[in-house]
Amino acid sequence: MPRKLCVSFTKLRLTSHQLRVETGRYASNRTPHNERYCLICNSIDLEDEYHFLLICNMYTDIRRKYINKYYYENPSVLKFIELVQSKDATVLNNLCKYVYKAFEKRVNVVNVVNM
Repeated sequence: MPRKLCVSFTKLRLTSHQLRVETGRYASNRTPHNERYCLICNSIDLEDEYHFLLICNMYTDIRRKYINKYYYENPSVLKFIELVQSKDATVLNNLCKYVYKAFEKRVNVVNVVNM
């Protein structure tokens, strides 16, 4: 698997990413955990790893391409855990591709929003 895909997935698993669930804790104006909403889809959902992988409508096209709909059609925390802990090489490879592409898209959207 290409290094860039592994790095993206590793950042997600180690919470070394730019999702609001993490950035809200370090900002100069700290945001309470329950108020770290997703600014990408303008929902009142917490922008955490679960939302990023299975819920956020900004990544629907990427999600459909790389993640089996079993996981995102009726998402649950149990399905989320099953997905990120999968031992299936194909599932993991596709998940890494999803994470890489979605992080890439997120950066572009955040840059446009901040302009």
